[in-house]
Amino acid sequence: MRKAIWLITGGAMQYIVAKKIKESGFALILSDRNDQAICVPLADQFYQIDTFDQSSHLHACEEAKKKFDIVAVMTFASDCHLTVSIVSAYLKLHGITSDISMNCRDKIKTRQTLTRAGLYQPVYYQTQHYNDAILFLKSNPQKIFVLKASDSSGSRGFQVLSSKFELTQTQFDYTKHHSSRGIVIIEERLIPDKTQISEASVETIWVDGKMYWLNWVDRIFSCDLSFFPTLKMPYSLADGIEIGHVNPAARDFHTKKTVEKMILQAGTALNMHLQPGAHILKADIYFSTNGPVVLELTPRSSGGWDSSGSSPERGADIAGGIIHMALKKPFNLEAWYRYFHYHDAQRTAVVLSTIPENAMDCIGRQFTLTSGYEDVNQLIEKASQQLEAENYVSI
Repeated sequence: MRKAIWLITGGAMQYIVAKKIKESGFALILSDRNDQAICVPLADQFYQIDTFDQSSHLHACEEAKKKFDIVAVMTFASDCHLTVSIVSAYLKLHGITSDISMNCRDKIKTRQTLTRAGLYQPVYYQTQHYNDAILFLKSNPQKIFVLKASDSSGSRGFQVLSSKFELTQTQFDYTKHHSSRGIVIIEERLIPDKTQISEASVETIWVDGKMYWLNWVDRIFSCDLSFFPTLKMPYSLADGIEIGHVNPAARDFHTKKTVEKMILQAGTALNMHLQPGAHILKADIYFSTNGPVVLELTPRSSGGWDSSGSSPERGADIAGGIIHMALKKPFNLEAWYRYFHYHDAQRTAVVLSTIPENAMDCIGRQFTLTSGYEDVNQLIEKASQQLEAENYVSI
């Protein structure tokens, strides 16, 4: 029976890993809601299943087991890590425990876990009811709040409220629509530290309980445009709309060590230190006036053409490394050097995205990628020119 790797999600950012699976001699089992997804032609077996539909995936396991010797289940740069953890456990394959995935996917559980760990978290309130939201806002007139869906990514449902009097039923329902359980989080709006870029995304590798720093990128939002004078936006953007990223992040060593300590503390609170084998944990860090804040955690590689684009551009084979970990192969210095060492570490890569006017989230966009050894603003200018020319990232 042919050995197969099951890849959950088959879009453009997953193509690099789907291709490597095939090139490594494995059959590719692919599941995605979209039967026109770009990776579908590579698949030896395709299941048209929503990537968040765990029960349908478990049902498909029975058929897949009759056709293939399934040796790994994985995703890449996609937020369906909970499905991966459930399917891998069902098939008795390597993967993180589902409680870690659930605590990461549910923003409320993330806040509770990090608060118990002693990490500073913004004030928040959860509700399914508009009137409760109004009462909470009126009881906290001194703060500005944002709305978040409890378990969505890509800024789906994110909104900023300028005052307690602004929230309308329509706004509340918009965010509620993007939560699978209809739960809206009303969360204190953090104030960015104006001396540095507001957010960074950090990837760490956990191997048999020990955490190792992999890489981080600076995420660009509208509040960061003063750091990039060559980046001109034709219209104002809503908060929470990511413009792109710079790989690697440009931060001082003290900041890096502070963030590293926080992620170790956060990952330990999730029980990452109890997971056998090698796993990835990504953390989104917000640099507020109160210091760095761990906003989100997710046990997967980065999206937004980070793991699929800007890191490979700098000489790292993140896709190969994720396959290696999913197969539970020995994780040693040779594996690290082959997959996670940035062989062109002096190169800077910039990713920018198309953003429609009045965009409310970060879904369904095109991206451009450029890299080199120039000043970051020169690279930003080149990437902007590529956007204007519609020279987008392609497989």
